[in-house]
This record gives sequence, C-alpha cells and structure tokens, in this order.
Amino acid sequence: MVNTKKLRGKIIEKGLNYEKMAELLNISSCTFGKKIRNISSFTLNEAAVMIITLDIPVSEIVDYFLMDLAV
Repeated sequence: MVNTKKLRGKIIEKGLNYEKMAELLNISSCTFGKKIRNISSFTLNEAAVMIITLDIPVSEIVDYFLMDLAV
C-alpha cells in the first residue's frame, strides 16, 4: 500500500502532476489515479520509475511504497 499523501506531496514538490506521471509510467491517468488511491497496485517497474523521477532517497522508499511496513 502506498502512502498516498506523501507520494502526492512529492509529485507536487517536483512540479509534476498525475497526467505527467501516468505518461512517464506509460499508463492512463485513470489507472494512475487508481494506483495512487490504493485501488490497484504499482508494479515494481512503475515504482522504480517513480523513485528515480521523484528522486526519493533509498532510505525513504519504505515510507512511500510500503506504508503497512513503515514504523
């Protein structure tokens, strides 16, 4: 389960929007919306693209993409 609030904040911080993120992931904006709302899951490849694009530090990946495991 992704941390929707944290991920949305990072997208905005980087000057991006859902449409651009969906384009970078090669998915529709509707599909991206479902994934960021935890209706469906991001693939590992999609998560990797987002980590690189959003410049998420390795030490924070769990906070963004594995919210259930974050302490």
